[in-house]
Parts: sequence; C-alpha cells; structure tokens
Amino acid sequence: MRIELAGFNTDIQNGGGTPETLAASYARISRDPRPIDVLRKEAAGEVEKARASNRRIVFEYGHGSIAEHAVFNFDVIDISRLAAEELQNFRLASFTEKSQRYIRIGKDLVLPPELNGNDEIRFRGTADNLFEIYEKLYNGLIENGADKDTSKEDARYILPLATSCQMGMTANARELEHIIRRLSCHPFAEVRKLSEKLLELVMDASPSLFLFLEATAMDHFAHSMSPVDSAASCDVVLVDCDDDSKVGSLLLQRENGVPIEIAVRMWAELNSPEREELFMNALSGLGIHDSVPRCWEFFHAEFELILSASAYAQMKRHRICTRLISVYDPVLGVTVPASISNAGLERDFMEGIRIAEETSGSLGIFYPYMLTNAHRRRVVVGINGRELYHFSRLREDSHAQWDIRSIAHCMLHAVREAAPLTTVLTGGKSDISGFFT
Repeated sequence: MRIELAGFNTDIQNGGGTPETLAASYARISRDPRPIDVLRKEAAGEVEKARASNRRIVFEYGHGSIAEHAVFNFDVIDISRLAAEELQNFRLASFTEKSQRYIRIGKDLVLPPELNGNDEIRFRGTADNLFEIYEKLYNGLIENGADKDTSKEDARYILPLATSCQMGMTANARELEHIIRRLSCHPFAEVRKLSEKLLELVMDASPSLFLFLEATAMDHFAHSMSPVDSAASCDVVLVDCDDDSKVGSLLLQRENGVPIEIAVRMWAELNSPEREELFMNALSGLGIHDSVPRCWEFFHAEFELILSASAYAQMKRHRICTRLISVYDPVLGVTVPASISNAGLERDFMEGIRIAEETSGSLGIFYPYMLTNAHRRRVVVGINGRELYHFSRLREDSHAQWDIRSIAHCMLHAVREAAPLTTVLTGGKSDISGFFT
C-alpha cells in the first residue's frame, strides 16, 4: 500500500502553505465585517493563530462546516478491490479508479496483513491459479472471436477481490475526518492501515482541522454487514415505490401556490390527459444531460438486489442512493458472463470458483479476499426520482457494462409500471437521445 498526498488548496494570493488559513478566514466572515480578501490576508500571515481559531471553532463551538473549505487530493496505490469498496462507500468524496474492465490485469495481489504461515502460502497459491485462469479465459475469448475489450471485461469475473487497484481521491477535511475515524475501527488491518496513512498525511498538512478521530459506537456498527441466510427467488425485487401522485401533487403545488394538501386533492381530480400534460410541461425543456426538476427527489423507490461484485462496482458509484449491503456469500451463487459460456470456457471458470471458495472457507473473517468478482451480495437500495433518472441515463445506456445494464433494465421496468409519468423520459442516453433536440 502506498498513499501520497498529491495536493491541497491554498490561498494563491497570500500564501500560507496550508488550507487551514482559508478555513479560518472564511469562518470569520460571519462575525467580522471586514472584506473577505482582508480576512484571508490576515489569516495567511498568522498561520498558528489561524490554527488556534480553527480548533476553537470546530471543537468548542461545533461548527465543523468550516473544514469543508479545505480540500485534499490523494494517490491511493496498491490496495485491494475489497478495501477500495470500503473507501468508496463514503458519499462526499470523489474517486477515479483503475478499471479492470479496460486494463488487462497481471498478478496484482494484495496479501491481507493478518495472514501468515500456511494460510499465506495457500492464499498466494490460490491467487496464482485464479490469475492463470484469468489469462486462459482472456485468450480463449479472443480465440473465440471476442474483441480485446470484451475479453478483459468478462475474464475479470474470475479475479479475486484481493486483486490490487489504484485510484485518485479528493475529499474535504470534514468528510476526510469522518472517513479516517470510521475506517480506523474496520475489522481488516489493510483498511485500518489506510486510515492511519491518510491521517498521517493530513496531520502534517492541516492539523487544526482533524480533531474528532476516536471511533464511536456508530462507527463500529457501520462495519457490521448483514449476513446471508438464503437467496431470494429473483435478483431484482421492487420492495416499495411511490406512484405518480407524489411528483404530480408537487408540480401542482408549485404551479398554483396552494398548500400541499390542496394540491393532493387537485391531483385526484385530474383526468389522465391532464396528468400527462402536467408532467410533459414540466419536462419540456429537459436536455439529455440535464437533471429533472428537484421535486422528483420526493419520489422514492426501494429495491432488493442480488448482484455480482463487478456489478456492485458500478452501483456503488451512485452515492446519492442509500445502500445497505450484505457480506459476499457463495450461497448467493455467481454471475457467469454469457461470453464465457458461449466460448466453452465455463468449466474452467467454475473450477476457478471452486478453488476460490475452498480457500476462502479456510480464512475465517478474511474469507472475502479470496472470493471473486463473480460472487454476489444482497443490496437494499433506496433511490429518489432524480437520482433514478441519472442512474437510468448511465446504466441503461448501450455503453454501460452488460451486468449492471441488465439490472438497471429490470429496476426501471418495475418502476415504470408503478409510476409511468414520473419515469416517462427515463432511459439510457443512447436509447432516448431522439427525444431531445
């Protein structure tokens, strides 16, 4: 593992060499009538005074929002895909990750620090076997006529979650403190080490903005993922969903200025053509890259999904959703790419699954490291209507990865039946571009 502090924001006019002076000067805006540029210049010239001010405002007054003005960039190198999931679970940070879909993978393995002796030997041996099967699948798909991109995309399903990755990460100090504190009590030493390295780097650069670092009961609770007792009968289940009245009533309230209870009654009195006109008028200026109006955020749908680690890698990017995840568990089965079956390579693939599960069964709590991208978890997803449009645009698009695209189609099909007007212009960019000028 290697973590580098690539950069942070500073006052380019006045110097100071730390984002703390920006946080301190912006904190003074609420109580000091002088112009902001004067406050910035003063803070930059008195770094230690600015730090003392930050500690007082954050710790004594509880105004942690000033830490949001400090922003940090990190290179995160050679962590496992499993650890990457833990890091990318946080909403208010930005991540760009090395893609196994586009990059051919070598024997890039992260060994869990807890393993030693025979466990380490067996772990390395199983990983070597999986990497060899990955190469066999990749070459077999090429020989069967698949292009290189498809071959990389589908062969990766046999890679273990211990495969290393790298990413660029950007976060403000307030969210970064939350990340560091929560990861500091993770069950896996690799994740705890990641937390330690992040803290070490930011404390050198900006010590006054990282104060609440002791893990709480809620931080510990966050790591207690749901176990899996059995698989559901369907991979996509719509658990709960609003109908068109939710957004329709809000559109009427906005249009007429009436209290919401009156708008609800007005909606009930509209006929079908009037309801359709109401929605289409609201969406008439919608561009292919636009968000729908904010009242769509009051619409809510809830799903239970069973999806592979590869598909979850796409789902986790939609951080505005609420996700409750189970552990990865072989009882949920595996996702086998159709290209692998069609090329006659499924026996090799399933042999890889067998040896991965055999080794993972001997690793105790560390078993997920040796499960694969094909292994699945249960995810309960809550999503508002605005984010549902965004999800649909990206994941129903023809360029989307086939696994998540299939899941997205099933999700949107169910919601369109429940709320056809609310979802009238959902669809992937490639599918609905003809609707827009």
